[in-house]
Parts: sequence; C-alpha cells; structure tokens
Amino acid sequence: MVIQSKEGSEGAYSLRRAATQLAQERRRYGYDIGSSSDRDPINASTWISSRRWDVALNRITPPHKPFFQVILGWLADLNELSEKEAAEALAAFIRVRREVAHGAAAEQVPLRVGTVPRLEDLVEVLEAFSSADSEGGARGMALLAAAFRAAGLEAELPSRNDPRRIDVPIKLDGKLLIGSEVKQQPTREVTADTLARDCVDAGVSLAILAVLPPGGLEQFDIPSVVWRAEREHTVILRVLTTVRAVLHEASLVGRVSLTDFSTALPRAYADALRDIRAHDAAIEAWAAISSRWT
Repeated sequence: MVIQSKEGSEGAYSLRRAATQLAQERRRYGYDIGSSSDRDPINASTWISSRRWDVALNRITPPHKPFFQVILGWLADLNELSEKEAAEALAAFIRVRREVAHGAAAEQVPLRVGTVPRLEDLVEVLEAFSSADSEGGARGMALLAAAFRAAGLEAELPSRNDPRRIDVPIKLDGKLLIGSEVKQQPTREVTADTLARDCVDAGVSLAILAVLPPGGLEQFDIPSVVWRAEREHTVILRVLTTVRAVLHEASLVGRVSLTDFSTALPRAYADALRDIRAHDAAIEAWAAISSRWT
C-alpha cells in the first residue's frame, strides 16, 4: 500500500520512481503506460502528497475511483509474490501493454521512406492533414517537433493538457536551443511576448512561435513583436505562419541534408503524433498517407 519509499516501513517503494523508469523505456520496447511523458508520468499532487494507495484513493475524483479500487484489490495478492513471480508478472504486464500500445500504426511507416518526397508534396499533405482536425493543437505541435527531429535535433512533446508555455523544447546535444510554442487558433501578440519572457527564464535566447492553420494571427504586428522580444528580452523570435516556414526553419538549423530530412520526416511525424497521443485513427490515416513514398 505504501507508495513513497521515505515512509520507511517494510515493502515501501517509490511509485513515482518506478513509473518514471517504465516511462523511460517505453519507446525502446513499444509499450503503453497511459502517459505521453518520458520524464515524469506521475506528477499529480494526489500521488506526490499521498504516502499510501488507500489515502490517495480518497483524493481521486468519483468518476475515476472504480478503476483505482480494482488496483487496490490486486495489492494484497502482489504482496504475496516472490521476487521471481513479481518479475514474471511485470513481464506479463509489459507484453499486454505492447499489444494495446497506442498509435501502433506509426510502426507501419519506415524510419526512412524509400522514395524521396518533394518538399512541395510534404508541405501540401502536412498542411492538409494537420489543419483538417487540429486535435486542440496536438497535430501542430507534433508537426513542429517532427520537423526538428527529422533535421537531427531533439524535440520534446508535452502531455496533451500540459500548461507549460514552451510547448516544444528543441535541444542540441541535450541542451535547450530553442523555446517554441505552437498555436492552431487565433493568436494575439501577448502570446509572443509571454514566450519571449519564458525563454529568458529557461536560459535560452532563441524562440519560435508557430501559428498554423486553421489558426492565424489576430491584431498581430510581426515586426513590432520581433523588435520587442529583441529589445526587452534579448531574444531572437521567429514567427512562422505556414507549414512550409516550419520545414524551412528546421532544415536551416538542422544537421542533415535535405534528402535525409525529407525521407525521415514521415516517420518522425508518425512518432510525434503517437508521443502526443493523437487519435489512433489520425495515426492510421497518416500511415496510409505516407505509403505513397514507400
């Protein structure tokens, strides 16, 4: 029952540490743990402030309680397992979670497609796909992350409802290089101003605000916004309003050839859609679209 090792009793363990370990390995082994976070899949105050499962249950909202009550019923049985039996139970759990892994259709897209897509074709299909149903901006965030990943950089994606301002931290050799935010809704200047301040707080001087269809700039003077970011925060801000601009930007700062970029992008987008937990049907649709290049 104890889910914080600092509680000190026999059998106490850190639920958060165990979940984080599972999250860090989920990409390598292709299983689903119900979270898109590799860094901190358990980050709710319910779990952080509770030392026991039964205490946490009292803080869970009524619609979710039945699920967790089922888990409580397993704990007594788990406590009776030997170390070998517990390892076998973990292996069985991972096998099942691989079978039901979200976004399994992403694996249908090769790591590099066999036919080099023309950049014009990539722009056309990505713009149509990402704007047909933005899924609350998830498809746009996945697109920007995929572009920079295909260009040889690292790009993290948040949980669907993560409130952080820097939506997609873009890194080089593990160090934050560009702070970026993606919008697929009407966007005003205050969003750019806030992004510039958040980049300063994060210790980075490069920023990208991508406002993609079906969104658009509203009462937004790009030169003035860029000038304010530079003068007030010493931040170089790029405001991108098209898929083409995103692909160009990633290609310019990337570390690969345009051919390598173009052949890697379809799978990078499939993986990014899965990472941000876009709808399964969307990932299946993207896999079907990408088959034109395979």
